[in-house]
Amino acid sequence: MKIIDTGKKLPKARFSDLFELWENRKKLVVKPIMNQSRRAGTVIYGRHAVNKLLGRGYHRDTYDYDIYSGMPRSHALQLEQSIDRGTNSNLAFIQPKKIVINGKSKTVYRVKTRPHETTEADYSHKPKKLSFIVKNGVRYESLERADRKYSKMIKHGEVHRFPNAFFDKHDIDTFRLIRHRRI
Repeated sequence: MKIIDTGKKLPKARFSDLFELWENRKKLVVKPIMNQSRRAGTVIYGRHAVNKLLGRGYHRDTYDYDIYSGMPRSHALQLEQSIDRGTNSNLAFIQPKKIVINGKSKTVYRVKTRPHETTEADYSHKPKKLSFIVKNGVRYESLERADRKYSKMIKHGEVHRFPNAFFDKHDIDTFRLIRHRRI
């Protein structure tokens, strides 16, 4: 699919812009994602949600955000423009990716940064039935829903995940921690 890039009028990214992104990632990437969740009703899921809901005793390192959105393309564009404006260069772009899960086609919009094409956030369509928990005004996927997803992944393997997804022992450990924490 074609890469979406709205920052063509901005100057090309320099090494100092990349360094600024790494130094100010919380302000340039995390803050806009949290504000979107507060205002637009996007829901954060995956390891970031599990980390937040299980608290300080549990923490798995993860970099990119996984986000359910009613309008994933426009929210991805907002984040891409926010990163470009914050660094004042054409550093971010969107890479749409078509995937097929259980015979249904869906598009995931990945916001990436140059030059290493690091994924900052994955935006996908919000499911019809979605339970979430609100913490500090930010919506996170509930642990019950995460528990159901992880149990499906363990039972069926790669069938319910994206093609070429990485399923490792950390996912099984996460599942066990969620189960242990809920009991």
